Amino acid sequence: MPAVETEAKTKRATRQLTLTGNPAPSSSSKSSLKKSTVERVYTDAVLPIKQEFTDLIAAGKKNHEYRAYKMRDTVERIWLYTTTPTCAITHVMVTSHPKTPGQVCDPSGVGNDDFDRGLKKSKFGYPVLGLYRLTDPLKPEAMKKCDIVPPQGLVYAPKSLVDNVPLAEMEKLF
Repeated sequence: MPAVETEAKTKRATRQLTLTGNPAPSSSSKSSLKKSTVERVYTDAVLPIKQEFTDLIAAGKKNHEYRAYKMRDTVERIWLYTTTPTCAITHVMVTSHPKTPGQVCDPSGVGNDDFDRGLKKSKFGYPVLGLYRLTDPLKPEAMKKCDIVPPQGLVYAPKSLVDNVPLAEMEKLF
């Protein structure tokens, strides 16, 4: 059956009135729910990570980053926002499809055995295939210029971040 075009109904804007008949003040929570217009790149994700785990990844002692949720299959790089005391994007980790408990089979990495035995809350392990260090870590002020604020959880990278902070200008650690 072919698609049928329908005429869109026009929606009249209505305004809530108070008991006195005056317009109610507009709610700021409604305006904060507006959809973001920032263009995202789904090959890159930004994740908050504790300083100790960033250090272990950089030292090559932690070879998987574990998360309780699965990111999109398109993710190839994870930008590490190192939390307190650093509070900056410090590294970019090259990764691939996640592994699930029982698939890592590498006792050399911190947390791998516990993950394989199902002892972690995390259900997905993202392998660390390469690591770059930003020459100048992106503090919150600089992050705003790239359309991002310090993340509280998974955020897909803004295109402006990927375009303005290229891997070619970072130090490749491995």
